[in-house]
Amino acid sequence: MVTIKESEVEPVNTFYAAFDDISTTRAWDRPNLYNLIKWRDTLFNLHNGLDGIDVFLVGGFAEYLHNPRNPLTWDADVCFIVDEDVDYNRIKTILDDSLRIALDIGIFIDQKAVTPYVFNFFQQLQKGVIHEHDYTKLIFFRNYMGFDKIVNGVKIYSSGNGKPWWDSPKIDVTNVYPGLWKVAGVSEKLINKVINKFNEGIYTGRDVDLRNSDFNFIT
Repeated sequence: MVTIKESEVEPVNTFYAAFDDISTTRAWDRPNLYNLIKWRDTLFNLHNGLDGIDVFLVGGFAEYLHNPRNPLTWDADVCFIVDEDVDYNRIKTILDDSLRIALDIGIFIDQKAVTPYVFNFFQQLQKGVIHEHDYTKLIFFRNYMGFDKIVNGVKIYSSGNGKPWWDSPKIDVTNVYPGLWKVAGVSEKLINKVINKFNEGIYTGRDVDLRNSDFNFIT
């Protein structure tokens, strides 16, 4: 289990983060198994078990649960598996509620609603395999594009500064519904980031099925 010394973390006296129209003044902590399950149970109960939508924990926190020797992350990456013709109102509501629940609990869920094609592509990528792919089929949905974070009066991040992640010839963004964006494509920067984590031994392609897992992990 990773131990974080208190002296390594700057005390947070004031905090503000905004994801377009969803905001919080509560600083989030690193995810743990307890607050992940609390988030999952609250969201599933609110949305009738997310009928017809599979949900997976992926990325760094999923790898950490399988191997606590891995570094502990500051967020939990979650994929909602949907078809491209998903009900926009439904998935927008689910993503909004998911983010609000997580922020109320005190964790940050880095979430996307992705097609099976995207999910399979990234699962292989986290195993160090880059398959031939059609960028136009790498489709996912987000419920915000802007992000601002201010800690102790200092702006740590603002989507209005610098080049946004979607400013790429291989990424196309469409506002398909109020507060919901359809993204087609992925940047080479993200692909390289995932491959680098595989090469470092952090990513192995492991995930957690949040619908069916018994959460029998030792952390």
